[in-house]
This record gives sequence, C-alpha cells and structure tokens, in this order.
Amino acid sequence: MKHNLMEEIQLNPETKTVKVLSNPSFKLIGLGFKKGQVLEKHLTPTPAILIVQMGSVDFNMSGKTHLLKAGDFFEIPANTEHEVVGKEDSHLYLIK
Repeated sequence: MKHNLMEEIQLNPETKTVKVLSNPSFKLIGLGFKKGQVLEKHLTPTPAILIVQMGSVDFNMSGKTHLLKAGDFFEIPANTEHEVVGKEDSHLYLIK
C-alpha cells in the first residue's frame, strides 16, 4: 500500500506531530516540529537514527548542540539523554 510521509506528518502549531510506522523488524517514527517546538529531554532504551527530511533542528546531547538540517542524520546511542528543538518547520524520521 502506498503512503506519503510528508502527508502523514501534518505540522501542528499546538503540539509536535508523531506518527509511528512499524513492522516486526523495525520502527519508523515520523516527527513534525513547527519553529520553536521542543521535544524535551528524554532517553531511548535502544540505539536510534534521527534523519532530517525537511527543515532544521538543534539536537542537544551530552552538553553539545548539533545543528541538523535537511539530509543530515544523527546516531543516538541508547540511554543517553537528548533533546530536539525546531529551528524552523521540520519533518524528521527516527528509526529504531
């Protein structure tokens, strides 16, 4: 069945947008951020890869801020606190 990820992740000025697509092998989580929205500090129990499809975000981890823009990805280790801040309207994908 065909889907369009950009259509699945509609940006919302009131809250972050989260869409989970998964199968038994992996989990793909689509994230939508409006400029200024924050995904507060949290941990993930498994390693993950964060991919920026559109826009840009500040990715904060271990006391460092990384500017991630369209086409960039970041490998997130398990059990490491991190935070994401939308620098502009953005679509991201998280693979676990």
